[in-house]
Amino acid sequence: MKKMFMSPIITLLTVNSLYVFYLAPLFATPYVESELNESTQDKEQATIDITATIKPSNLLKSDEPLPINARILSLLDLLTEEPKKNLIEVERILPQIKAIDETFNSAEVYLMHFLQGLIEHDAQRDKKAIRELEKTLPLRKNIPKKQLYLPEFAEVNLILSKSFSNVGDFKQAFEYQDKYIIDGYRYYDAIRNERIAELDKTYATDHKLKQNELLVNQNKIERFKIKDAENKRFAQQRNISILVTTVVVFLLLLLKQLKIRKRLKSLAKTDTLTSLYNRRTLFEQGELLVDTAISEQQPLSVILLDIDFFKNINDTYGHDAGDHVIKAIAQLGSETMRSRDVFARLGGEEFAGILPGVTCAEAKAIAERLREKVENMELSALKIKQQVTVSIGVACLDSLSSDFDELLNAADIAMYFAKANGRNRVCLYNENIEQ
Repeated sequence: MKKMFMSPIITLLTVNSLYVFYLAPLFATPYVESELNESTQDKEQATIDITATIKPSNLLKSDEPLPINARILSLLDLLTEEPKKNLIEVERILPQIKAIDETFNSAEVYLMHFLQGLIEHDAQRDKKAIRELEKTLPLRKNIPKKQLYLPEFAEVNLILSKSFSNVGDFKQAFEYQDKYIIDGYRYYDAIRNERIAELDKTYATDHKLKQNELLVNQNKIERFKIKDAENKRFAQQRNISILVTTVVVFLLLLLKQLKIRKRLKSLAKTDTLTSLYNRRTLFEQGELLVDTAISEQQPLSVILLDIDFFKNINDTYGHDAGDHVIKAIAQLGSETMRSRDVFARLGGEEFAGILPGVTCAEAKAIAERLREKVENMELSALKIKQQVTVSIGVACLDSLSSDFDELLNAADIAMYFAKANGRNRVCLYNENIEQ
């Protein structure tokens, strides 16, 4: 419970800290166009240096890609997204696809070898994976370069690198990893070159550069203004955020304190097993209700019940079964009592009820109804074969003094009289006196 409560506080503090200390530089630091241009030029120069020895041809203008069977692509998606979950299913379906049609083109055969290699690699059979993936190498010459450098085709080199690494051949692993990286550079460099060529044909580059330079300078001035306004707004938002977070944390702590206080009060008044009033609360309520009944000249009755042969239930079926019986009788007692009555657990297998405004005859009828409910209680789910019954004693205020202790003691005498006369019965204190 403590962890669940502290979770929203920790979340609020974490979000506020991230907002204040990590996002602040983004808002507070002005945008410097010259630095960005220098960084971009350095990155472009580095890319040119790395790929200078590759000398890519215009891959996108090569032959059109070969068609791929949709079922093969579906299996590739399954194995790429969730290999552990779909491995067995793909391994089962792949041979069926091979058996359906033998007129696959080079690209389809390439991908089927790739799929089989992926299956072996995911199953940690890397030697078989290498043999299967190496079957794709002769097929590369029959596949257009535009298609060959797509991720689903180029990834063969990556899986080969991982498989060689797993079997300890790090030289081959490095070579295939290097091929994978170089193929990626070639493909993306070819795309970039084609786009640049198209832009050069469509626009007069020099004229656009001059216009862009003018726009950049104008934008730089506007951005400085915007950043200054954003910095001021950010400082204001940060202060509001800190204030709101502090108020929320304070309110949450206050709410927690109130809940703890309420819970402690409840625990002090109730029995932990049955959630009924405990002995202390019974006596507090009893004294108040007796005083009220005397002052208003109203009848009041007390019932006291005890579970018959309860020790035998505990010894035979265990204390867990005994606890279930106690809770079941507590539930029946709560259902039988009226809303203004007080029903409590005295301790062990004893329960007591205070019924204000109820005469002896009415109290005996209520007690008899409760006794019958307990006698007919279904206990097959608890595997208890013996019948559970209760003995109940009833005492009324009109025949006793004004002391609640004496009234409860009279009900106790009547209850023991019921036990002495065969159990599973209700006895009035007046009847005991007559005996």
